[in-house]
Amino acid sequence: MTGLFPAVLNLATNALITTNATCGEKGREMYCKLVEHVPGQPARNPQCRICDQRSRVPHQRHPITNAIDGKNTWWQSPSIQNGIEYHYVTITLDLQQIFQIAYVIVKAANSPRPGNWILERSLDGVDYQPWQYYAITDSECLTRYNIHPRPGTPSYIKDDEVICTSYYSKIHPLENGEIHTSLINGRPSADDPSRVLLEFTSARFIRLRFQRIRTLNADLMMFAHKDPNEIDPIVTRRYYYSIKDISVGGMCICSGHAKACPLDPATNKSVCQCEHNTCGETCDQCCPGFNQKPWHAGTFLLKHECEPCNCHGKTEDCYYDQDVADRNQSLNVHGEYIGGGVCVNCTSHTGGINCETCVDGYFRPKGVLPDSPDPCQPCSCDPHGSLHDTCVKDEKHAEGDMLPGFCHCKTGYAGESCNRCALGYIGYPECLPCNCSVKGSVNADPCIGPCICKEHVEGENCDRCKPGFFNLQQNNPKGCEECFCSGKTNICTHSHLTYRNIEDMNGWYLTDLLGLIRVTPKQRRFDGHQQFSISNVAARKVLPQTYYWSAPSSYLGNKVTAAGGHLKFTVSYDFTEEEETVQLMGGDLRIRTLKGGIHLQPSEEHTEEILLKPEAFSVHGTDVPVSRREFMTILADVKRILIRATYSNGMNAIYRLRSVTIEAADQSSAGRKLASAVELCDCPPGYAGTSCEVIKASSNLTPVSKAKSCWPQHRRVNGTIFGGVCAPCTCFGHAELCDDITGECLDCKHNTGGSYCDRCLPGFYGDPTKGTAEDCQLCACPLSMPSNNFSPTCHFDRSRGLICNECPAGYVGPRCERCAEGYFGQPLIPGGSCQPCQCNDNLDFSVPGSCDSLSGACLICKPGTTGQYCERCAEGYFGDALDARNCQPCRCHINGSFSEICDSRTGQCECKANVIGRRCDTCKPSYFWAPEKLFCIPCGCSALGSMSLQCDVSGRCICKSGFMGRHCEISRQVPKLKENARSSQQIRVPPRRWGISSASGCPRGAYRPATLPETFGLQSSRGCVPCNCNSFGSKSFDCNGDGQCYCQPGVTGKKCDRCAHGFYNFEEGGCTPCECSRFGNNCDPVSGRCICPPNTVGEMCDKCAPNYWGHDIVSGCKPCECSLIGALSSQCDLNTGCCFCRPEFSGDKCTECRLGYWNYPRCAACQCFLTGTDPQSCDTESGKCSCVDHTGQCSCKVNVEGVHCDRCKSGTFGLSARNPLGCSSCYCFGLTTQCSEARGLIRMWVTLKPEQIILPLVDEKLQRSTLSGIAFQPPEIVADIEQVIQDLRSEPVYWRLPEQFEGKKLTAYGGKLKYAIYFEAREETGFTTYYPQVIIRGGPSTHTRIIVRHMAAPLIGQLTRHEIEMTEADFTWKHYGDDSRPSRTVSREDFLNVLYDIHYILIKATHGNIMRQSRISEISMEVAESGTVSRMNPQAYLIEKCDCPLGYSGLSCESCSPGFYRLPSLPAGRTPAQSLGACVVCQCHGHSTVCDSETSICQNCQHNTAGHHCERCALGFYGIVQGSPGDCQPCACPLSISSNNFSPSCVAEGPSDYRCTACPPGYEGQYCERCSSGYVGNPQTPGGSCQECECDQYGSLPVPCDPVTGRCTCKPGFTGWKCAGCEHRHARDGMKCISCDDECTGLLLRDLDQLNQMILSVNLSGPLPAPYKMLTGFENMTQELKHLLSPQRAPERLLKLAQENLDTLVTEMDELLTRATKVTADGEQTRQDAERTNDRAKSLGQFVKGILQAAEAAKEDAIKLNETLRTQDETLEKSLPELQSEADRMIAELRSRELNMQERIAQDELKNAEDLLDKVKKLFGEPSEKNEDLKNEVQDKLANYNTKVDDARDLLREAMSKIRETDHLSTVNQKNMTMVEKKKKAVEDGRQDVEKSLQEGKDILNEANKLVNEISLDVEIQPMSDQLKDKIDDLSQEIHDRMLPEKVLQAENHAAQLNESSAILDGILAEAKNLSFNATLAFNAYTNIKDYTDEAEKVAKEAKALANEAMQLIFNKYFAHIQRTPHLN
Repeated sequence: MTGLFPAVLNLATNALITTNATCGEKGREMYCKLVEHVPGQPARNPQCRICDQRSRVPHQRHPITNAIDGKNTWWQSPSIQNGIEYHYVTITLDLQQIFQIAYVIVKAANSPRPGNWILERSLDGVDYQPWQYYAITDSECLTRYNIHPRPGTPSYIKDDEVICTSYYSKIHPLENGEIHTSLINGRPSADDPSRVLLEFTSARFIRLRFQRIRTLNADLMMFAHKDPNEIDPIVTRRYYYSIKDISVGGMCICSGHAKACPLDPATNKSVCQCEHNTCGETCDQCCPGFNQKPWHAGTFLLKHECEPCNCHGKTEDCYYDQDVADRNQSLNVHGEYIGGGVCVNCTSHTGGINCETCVDGYFRPKGVLPDSPDPCQPCSCDPHGSLHDTCVKDEKHAEGDMLPGFCHCKTGYAGESCNRCALGYIGYPECLPCNCSVKGSVNADPCIGPCICKEHVEGENCDRCKPGFFNLQQNNPKGCEECFCSGKTNICTHSHLTYRNIEDMNGWYLTDLLGLIRVTPKQRRFDGHQQFSISNVAARKVLPQTYYWSAPSSYLGNKVTAAGGHLKFTVSYDFTEEEETVQLMGGDLRIRTLKGGIHLQPSEEHTEEILLKPEAFSVHGTDVPVSRREFMTILADVKRILIRATYSNGMNAIYRLRSVTIEAADQSSAGRKLASAVELCDCPPGYAGTSCEVIKASSNLTPVSKAKSCWPQHRRVNGTIFGGVCAPCTCFGHAELCDDITGECLDCKHNTGGSYCDRCLPGFYGDPTKGTAEDCQLCACPLSMPSNNFSPTCHFDRSRGLICNECPAGYVGPRCERCAEGYFGQPLIPGGSCQPCQCNDNLDFSVPGSCDSLSGACLICKPGTTGQYCERCAEGYFGDALDARNCQPCRCHINGSFSEICDSRTGQCECKANVIGRRCDTCKPSYFWAPEKLFCIPCGCSALGSMSLQCDVSGRCICKSGFMGRHCEISRQVPKLKENARSSQQIRVPPRRWGISSASGCPRGAYRPATLPETFGLQSSRGCVPCNCNSFGSKSFDCNGDGQCYCQPGVTGKKCDRCAHGFYNFEEGGCTPCECSRFGNNCDPVSGRCICPPNTVGEMCDKCAPNYWGHDIVSGCKPCECSLIGALSSQCDLNTGCCFCRPEFSGDKCTECRLGYWNYPRCAACQCFLTGTDPQSCDTESGKCSCVDHTGQCSCKVNVEGVHCDRCKSGTFGLSARNPLGCSSCYCFGLTTQCSEARGLIRMWVTLKPEQIILPLVDEKLQRSTLSGIAFQPPEIVADIEQVIQDLRSEPVYWRLPEQFEGKKLTAYGGKLKYAIYFEAREETGFTTYYPQVIIRGGPSTHTRIIVRHMAAPLIGQLTRHEIEMTEADFTWKHYGDDSRPSRTVSREDFLNVLYDIHYILIKATHGNIMRQSRISEISMEVAESGTVSRMNPQAYLIEKCDCPLGYSGLSCESCSPGFYRLPSLPAGRTPAQSLGACVVCQCHGHSTVCDSETSICQNCQHNTAGHHCERCALGFYGIVQGSPGDCQPCACPLSISSNNFSPSCVAEGPSDYRCTACPPGYEGQYCERCSSGYVGNPQTPGGSCQECECDQYGSLPVPCDPVTGRCTCKPGFTGWKCAGCEHRHARDGMKCISCDDECTGLLLRDLDQLNQMILSVNLSGPLPAPYKMLTGFENMTQELKHLLSPQRAPERLLKLAQENLDTLVTEMDELLTRATKVTADGEQTRQDAERTNDRAKSLGQFVKGILQAAEAAKEDAIKLNETLRTQDETLEKSLPELQSEADRMIAELRSRELNMQERIAQDELKNAEDLLDKVKKLFGEPSEKNEDLKNEVQDKLANYNTKVDDARDLLREAMSKIRETDHLSTVNQKNMTMVEKKKKAVEDGRQDVEKSLQEGKDILNEANKLVNEISLDVEIQPMSDQLKDKIDDLSQEIHDRMLPEKVLQAENHAAQLNESSAILDGILAEAKNLSFNATLAFNAYTNIKDYTDEAEKVAKEAKALANEAMQLIFNKYFAHIQRTPHLN
């Protein structure tokens, strides 16, 4: 149901409207319509009209009422002819009451709509608020109203947003324009209006404030720059406002509870007709009696009807109380506790929130309903036996066996009305106790006979427990229980505490007996309680047959105060077995309830109560009863409570659990059930808790609530409760608690971590073992503030100071204080950071400073790229610099192109005339290259005599037969021979001569060819063909099967029809032999004249003709037949016949493409990517590879694809020449097949740390390890193998690399493992030689692998270096089996699986036989990290970067993404991902997006939740965690303000209720809302609290004090507020006040009264003075005695204080003894260290002394040598070179001894010895001297440090000033450079246009040349053509010599620059015209711009110089500061 709303009406019709200006008010005035004005035409009597408010003509009057009368009339304002002030006109509407306004519509009349104006609203007509702004332009929204414009159709973002729009201020239409303003529609809460929107749309007064009339632009300029008096009136009278209609859509404000709002004639106001049980003028309150729910305004979605209160017919009046509603205490008429209605003035003696109970003194009998007419009856309580006259009011108030109407009896009384004595009491109405205690005696009648006590009871009346026992109870067979007291004492008593119920139905789950499996049940509300249920089918999928409900933490922990209480729960479904129901676990014990079980039927509920006492339990698995000690030990630390869930064998069963409560006593409990079973022990000092289960340090420390806790920084050893002890934690003062079992520290503080708080957390550095709060300092990388702390970890290096370990990408330096190459920024300035240079990944990082580290300017682009952002290819390069980044050289042919610059996109060079090809390296068809002219010229081949128009490279044409000459233009005349008729004769075969050939089956003279040619003539019917043998030359007419005739001697030819070689004169019978032996028997076949062999030349025919080869005197020469396209010339090698090919061609005749080229005859480079191409198809020397001729497809490696083999196949990555497959397959742990090669990674070295001077040696199986016999001899680690073998007892022996070589090392793939080994042995080869050299074990826990690498055995005594590739590529890595024999080869997947988590790396140390010594050094392993490529750190390859699926991250998807965690891995997963376990979304119930990736524990729980999975509300909040942000609400106990929130925690109770769980003592109720009995106050009022009554226990009655005043009810004879005094004439006698008015004392008192009266009657002011002096003496003596006898001076107290002081002294002495022992041990250790250091120093001194002696000897030899050299002896001079050589050798030997290094070692040892000596002096020297020296030293250092810090600050301030100055100058310089770039680009564009024009001209010239050539060929005027060509060539040469093209180009460039300048000037002038009304300013713009340009250029130069100077100064200062910095440390 929705709310009710009145209809929306036009409220303007009944409004009062006014305005401050109307036309014609001051007299008759003329106005003209803007629509009738024609600009540019003279005003020829325009149609203007008259406005006169006093006129009798109606249409001349335009009052403001016309705007709301609904007629076609209008209101009009005065035109601005009357004054410019009439731009400002205001219209106000008074709606006469407040309405809800939906829209405002304004319609213009005969003028345009207003330009600038404001629509405003007001509730009182005084204070107006804007609704919307309107402006002529968007810019005026900012300038006039300071509001950002809303472009386009008005829209709204907020409910109360005020916008500015120009949408309704356009000039068109000139008439009848409309303005629609919507105030509700389009706003966010339009469908269900919010309170903000309702307030925003409420108004009584509406004001339209016009501020500017809309004018034409031309007139606007006129108005702005002319005196209004000079403007033509025809112009000004056109501008005025006119409004035809104002409509205001609105409705009455009835709060959504009325659908009608009629007008009341009496008040002339609209009145709401309220519905929904609401009342009030605007239906804004609920009617009386309808306050069950709070009043709410009705909305478009909900009606919010007021509901009646449920007072059970006892009253009609009520009110709403939110606290009652929050507690669900009010019952509505539907029988539900929903709402907060509280009934008042209940009748019929009823009371309560719903008149459901009775007032004090009345009760409602059982079975009588609250709505009965007279439900309450008076109580009948006996005044002698009842505590008061108030009985149990109803069943709700009944407890235990009491019923409504039962009275509350005093002790000793019983009965419904307390009108008889209870058992053990006698003598009603006095009811005195009997002698024998009912609880402690076993007497049948406690009032008869002697008392017989129970076993643990004593006393004459059996009324007290024996020592060591407590809690005397009637139902206890032994009477009392034994004291537990944790074994610390046997003195205890029962407590006076009361039980409270602990109920928390959040966090229950199902589990097995061992608690290994967890299953979350379903949860729902049932009967106001949380109920859990589980289907047996679902549970049995993961749980065993028997499973249990497991309690959450609120039921666990220290529950010693639950002893004697009850554990209560409700379960359902059938159970047929007798088994235990509940199990408790704590410590090492597990107990269960006794067998008996629960017998249920299906759907039957059973509530079980279990008494928490030892006799109700037995030890699990046995029937042994539980002792009290065992039971209390478990209660002291309850770890698990299990309630059996399975009560049936049926699989379809559904088990339920609800309402689990456990009773526990505490000080704050206000319950009525006394917890007498809870012991209160008299604990010895240092122990606390009801059972001494808490150990505390001193009496002033609050005991920790945890049962097993000790004092801070101590732990209870092994968690032992009974008789346990505490020991100190080893946490170095950084943790208060540690684990009782392991001793590991819990919750380390002071930024420390680790098992013992012994290391700094990531992000901190220092030495945590010092034990101070400042041990770990925050990393400053480079600053400590979060915005500038870029490394998550750091460490402190003694020599280099603070070192940041993990500088992110883009940061370098020891403290990440500088930006790396390719990044810019200022990380040392707060807020500064390093950002990637925006250079499109085209920076040349090989050159330092490629990107400006401060500004980010791109300085050095990659070769081939250029631009401000390296965004385009440089000149001489082409390609795509942004996306493909493949800029490559143009390589334009130097002869065929105009320049080396080509098209930047296509690479097309600018070719010269008649040249083609991308590189301009080919002449056009029919052209050839003329080297002497340096351009292509036409071939000029004769169309008649040449084979084609194409010529060879030399310009020679290919002639037809009979033609010759360069151009085949010369016809060769060959004499024609007379045809020999005989040669054509054929044998005529008569038909009778034909026979059958036996071979072919054809007749004689015929044969059957294999194929029948069509030219052979007629065919026979059987497919035979005639031989047609020549009759002259053949021996017969037969032929063989091929048709070859049998020829005469000297005849040849198939038909025997010509002379053979060496014969002539063909005639019948054959040919005649030639006589030409010297010519190879070559003669003319007709005449016999000797001729040269074919194709030969020379006098002796001994040479081949041109283009022929292979000279043979007989057969002549063979044609070269070189390819016209592929060969450089037609001539081939004379001996081989091989042609000389162009670079792209190959083959004997150049008829195929060369290796590396394809697409013959247009051979293009294959462009095969050598890395990805099959090496078998490549030439390694030339680097060229073959490809398929027709497609250019290269022969790719297996994992490579692409035409050029330049990319990896899908599922592979990392194209590499070293990889035989080309690319590596994506591993990605089997999660994806898509990956790429990781970028931005460099190779870094993992090496030994400085402190790792030795490595352990282990056996092959890692079963034994030793450090014995291993020493460090720089730079090697040396092992005495004989000593090592004694420890390890087996060979081979391996070095184990330290922990930095282990762990996650996926980035080591593709790197190298390096080391150097050296060994000494008796024999070089032994059995260990054949063991693997390197062993690596690693992988996930479920898929561990061992891989090995064998290497060639090293040589004895030689240092051998190994570099092992960390890949599987060379197939040298093998798997290693358990039998120590290598198995199959390691695959890539196996290798990466091992690198995922390396467990250890072993390097073999034993190599030969009978080893003596083994050495290892230079150990390193390459890994990949983010960083900048350098010579020392090359780029890392072969590392995959996978496209991980959702939930996975890491380079190989090896990690879980934030918000995901890893499931446990399967034991035998089929894929690598299964070996790790899947990553699934964090289970945080919607309250956190982050969890621990391994444990799944949620982090940073939000919305007030807590728990491992944010599954419960945090402390101080309540609710049911279901996944919404409002799950947990704050507790209000009883108020939410801090002063009245008395419980720190609460739990949910009911669907929307809660219960406070930690009310302090004195508070009670569900919300701690009332004071407990015995307390006074009102906690429900702000600032109120509950205070204890403090009634005197002997003087007051055992009833609560007055809850309002706190006055106690005194016993007879007592008086006072607390009943602590006796009444008049009463005296205190022990615990009683007795009357003094007896027969003795009373007489004395009466006498004293008489004496007092007598004294008072005496006048003491007379002559007898009072004895004041004596009285004063008595008073002083009394005070002194009182002081001496005070409790503070009591001997017992003094003795106790002495004992305490003595105990303290003993403790301090023990501590001093411990410290002295420690100091003694330290001194002994220091003495030993000093002796060792002294021995080392002595040995080192001896070594240095020997070195010095050797040096002295060398010095003496040198002196002697010098003396010898000075001797002038000829023979000696001849040996001078030898002496010089000897001297050099001696010097080299001196240098080889590395005296400097030994000196440094000696100095270090000396320094260490001195430091150790100083340490000994400090430890054992005089303390005063040590303190004085330390003081002086500290003062000196502080002074020195202060001085240096001041200097550093001065330098820093100076540097900062210079940097700011540099930044300013850099900014100015950048702007100037940007202008220069723009100008340069414009010039470049102009140059290109000119070049295009020149190219077009050249093309025309070439066409002309071609036309001339064609004409010359057609008319065959060769000489003229040659002359013309020569002239053209000369002209071209002259043009070239005079550099005319360049000059023309320069001229055109200059013209383009002028044109561009002109265009710029035109643009500036045009802009100046638009922006300025003064035309003269535009003409000065050019001069100003030129001056500014010159000035900018000058400033730019100055800025550059200043910037250089500043940068140099900064660098000098910076390096000077760096050099001084070490002194500061």
